Amino acid sequence: MWGGESHVTRDGDDLNRSEEELTMAITERLVALGQGAKRLNDGSDRLNRLISEIDKALGRLNIGMEYTHPRPLAENSTTDPGGKRTIELAYLGYLAVRGQYHLVIKTVKIMEDKAAMANQTPGSVIPLLTAPRALRHAAVDVLPDLVDAISSQIHELVNQVERRCETAQSLLEELRDLEAAAASASGSRPVADEPEPGG
Repeated sequence: MWGGESHVTRDGDDLNRSEEELTMAITERLVALGQGAKRLNDGSDRLNRLISEIDKALGRLNIGMEYTHPRPLAENSTTDPGGKRTIELAYLGYLAVRGQYHLVIKTVKIMEDKAAMANQTPGSVIPLLTAPRALRHAAVDVLPDLVDAISSQIHELVNQVERRCETAQSLLEELRDLEAAAASASGSRPVADEPEPGG
């Protein structure tokens, strides 16, 4: 009988010990989880500040040019009760939002159901800083590509503008030569050149 009582006590001790170990293990995991969550939130806050500064720096450049990165950041597919799929793609862009250019998340919906296409909005544009965390973080990975692409577009436009200025200047000189030739042929004086704008 004494042996039986001793056995019950030992089982109770083992049970108490395993509960304590389990509680300690869960507590340690919760502490680690809390530390990880704090680091994630601190890092996310820092990333948000950096994204905000990049957005402001782009705005100060007065680029005035829209660009959407061609590779989607995320893809979400759903199927309606009739079996028709809707695919929603999210892209990073630099687009006009309420008259000002900002880094944005542009979503595009691709729908198999033509009736649903008529009744639903095809997508949306929201500022990057208000987008879900996962999209903000994914966007940072393609931000350098976006800036490079905008820079390339600007250089291309600069070259086009310079070439067009040369074409316009050459045409103007030809017209002035024609005007001078016509004036000397008729014996009248050519009209004095008007000053160029900004000159």
